[in-house]
Amino acid sequence: MTERLAALLHDEANELDIPPPDHAAILRSGKQGRIRRRMTILLAAAAALAVVGTGAALVVNAMGDESTGDGRVAAAALEPGLISYGARSTVVVGDATATIPDTLHSLAFTSVGVLVRSNPNDGASDGSGPESLTLVADDGSTTALGRIPEGVGPATDAEQPLYALAEKSGDGFRAVIRDARTGDEVGSVPLPDLPMSYWDVPPLALDGDVVYAGFKKEAVAFNWRTGKEQPVHGIPGGMVEVRGGHALSYGKAGISVIDVTTGKRLTTVPLGQDEYGFGTLSPDGRYLQFTMEESPDENGQPTEPTGIDVFDVATGEHVSLDGNPYAWGWTSSSLPLYVSGTQRKVCDPETATCESATGPKLDGELRMAGTSYES
Repeated sequence: MTERLAALLHDEANELDIPPPDHAAILRSGKQGRIRRRMTILLAAAAALAVVGTGAALVVNAMGDESTGDGRVAAAALEPGLISYGARSTVVVGDATATIPDTLHSLAFTSVGVLVRSNPNDGASDGSGPESLTLVADDGSTTALGRIPEGVGPATDAEQPLYALAEKSGDGFRAVIRDARTGDEVGSVPLPDLPMSYWDVPPLALDGDVVYAGFKKEAVAFNWRTGKEQPVHGIPGGMVEVRGGHALSYGKAGISVIDVTTGKRLTTVPLGQDEYGFGTLSPDGRYLQFTMEESPDENGQPTEPTGIDVFDVATGEHVSLDGNPYAWGWTSSSLPLYVSGTQRKVCDPETATCESATGPKLDGELRMAGTSYES
């Protein structure tokens, strides 16, 4: 089934009219730029249809498995940047581990470490209660950044030492930008009074100097340094996730990656009738991880996915990688990361060449950095 799906997606991708990459957009200030797991993806898809660590040991391990899935030897070492994952109250960042309060909810990359959200209710989103915010640096040191209300998720950009929170301001909200090392406010912008979507607080995305906020039927964007409103197209509202100037759009035809400043579709993964899939963009927005939510077998019975496909947004080409799709994430340098037991594997998104290493075994539900766990 995986091979059939991969072949279908490859054929469809080849038929797409893929424009050349917008180098100016890629290089613009701040490099403006995982997946909303099951419930978030379904909510986003429904909204769209309604409107339409491992660590240094993982970086290079000369004794590890450096091969592609077919046994070919990797030509060069991969450079994953920062790698992080965790379970329960343990977070792995770089070659260090750290203990956080309560139970891990989510981890988000910044340029100075990983921003961790945790709560005493098994790391849940619904019914989490107030949550703790902690910065875990690559040496395992931690900085407590206080408590945040339920439903308030911090937005980060992997290349910046910042995070953004939607905070109450009078009868409305403002997007507050804070230093991830101290929690100090460095800037803010008021958000418009628009109908809320599925959450009591507008979800945010941070991409370079631009902060995005999702409402019921639309998303808005502001340069938080100047307060000037920015163009945003192709995002129907709800949960927003913008990376490298790109965002995901869910529609009847499939999942598309769009340029948020123009609304242009850059690549599309087609979905047939009664097919559902989810995707997540890499931290730099250049790649898309995709997996089918469930696919029927030859007898029409649903089967769980057994791997992911990674698409190059600029070309539409893709590679297939095996393994539990919920154990795949990204490194801060936009390489696919897989964790299973004590095995950690980093792969090249263009060749499927992988490097493996051994790390600590974590007990409990695995959470990957760069992935939002909302329900």
